[in-house]
Amino acid sequence: MEAVKQKSRLSGLRQSFILYVLTTFLLVAVLSAFVIWSCLSLQNYLLPDSDQVYLTVQSDYPDGSSTSTTVLMSLNDALQEIPRNVPTEYNSEDPSAGEPDVRYSVTSIENSFSALSPRRKLVYRCSQIGMTALPVIFSLAGILLCGLTFYRRKLKTPISLLASASQKIAGQNLDFQISCGSRDEMGMLCDSFEKMRQTLKENYQKLWRMLEERRELQGSVAHDLRNPIAIIQGYAQYLQFHLTKEQINREKVLSAADHIMQTAQRLDRYTESLRTISRLEELEIRPRPVSFSRLSDRMFADLSLLTEKEHLELNWKNTVSEQEVSLDAKILYRILENLIGNAVRFAEKEICVRFSCKSGMLHVTVSDDGSGFPDKILNSASRYASIDSDGTHSGMGLAICRVLCRNHGGSLTLRNGEKGGAAVSFTLSV
Repeated sequence: MEAVKQKSRLSGLRQSFILYVLTTFLLVAVLSAFVIWSCLSLQNYLLPDSDQVYLTVQSDYPDGSSTSTTVLMSLNDALQEIPRNVPTEYNSEDPSAGEPDVRYSVTSIENSFSALSPRRKLVYRCSQIGMTALPVIFSLAGILLCGLTFYRRKLKTPISLLASASQKIAGQNLDFQISCGSRDEMGMLCDSFEKMRQTLKENYQKLWRMLEERRELQGSVAHDLRNPIAIIQGYAQYLQFHLTKEQINREKVLSAADHIMQTAQRLDRYTESLRTISRLEELEIRPRPVSFSRLSDRMFADLSLLTEKEHLELNWKNTVSEQEVSLDAKILYRILENLIGNAVRFAEKEICVRFSCKSGMLHVTVSDDGSGFPDKILNSASRYASIDSDGTHSGMGLAICRVLCRNHGGSLTLRNGEKGGAAVSFTLSV
């Protein structure tokens, strides 16, 4: 059925063109037929009838003078003019009577055109030319009119819209909309161009968000790396100073080396997290239809193990249990694993996970009853990092989750609950 609809739409412009051509052809044919009929009628009016003859009457008078009159009339009328008892050529035998000798002659018309007056000959010739030339003129005018009308009604508006849109896109302006209102091929072309514009705009917006987040992430990393680097530098200077003066024992050296090692491990975790984020930004999302009820039960069974180890309660509430959604289950699982793993370090008694679905988006909230996020995490670029219970940074877990959400068409936000505790809300396109 979809193929039939597609074929019907694709033939719209062709059908319109054929309709315009047929209409023009019919109009030209009617006008040409009318012109030919009019010219033939005029010619028939101008030419004598086939039964018309020339009646010549010549009179010879006794005084030697004579008169001759020729009249064009029908054959019947001409015969009525001749006396019935007189032959076609009559000659009076009585000149003394003073009457003229009258002779009648009837001549048939062999060439009707030659019988016309000069003025009528001109009109006749013009009718002959018009009968031939006017249909040709009508045909040429019809072709021109058909082309102009078809272009004006079917092509001009879409072409103008597409040309204007191309210029705007070339000028990096994507804040406009294309709509020509037709259902033919040009309308489909405009619709496709509009979809391309929307895709370009979404990609530009996504790119700018990625760049902004990347800048914020770089700022956060640069800020977070200062402390470990300062610690390593401090212990290195400490060791250098005391070893030079030989005023340090073996235990202090080992303690300083241990602190340096721990700090170096923190730096290594940072670099590994950054490499992970770079890989995740190129990760291909593969959404598939899944039964969210079964998926939710499976994730609860797996993730509850994280809370049981710390003797915490996992409060799991799903309001989309009967709904089938399309998503990448691995991405959702990884996000929840990171967020619940972070919440375990801060929660006191329980961790709550809430699921809902609205307007094609899956809404998830992970909250705990701990101390909540520090203000510096909520109000600065460092909100992209995970934190320890002492407020120090220990990785880029939240940044990883944010990248995964963005790649799945969603977002991630941080906040503190009204009754305390931290809450992380994220959305995924389903």
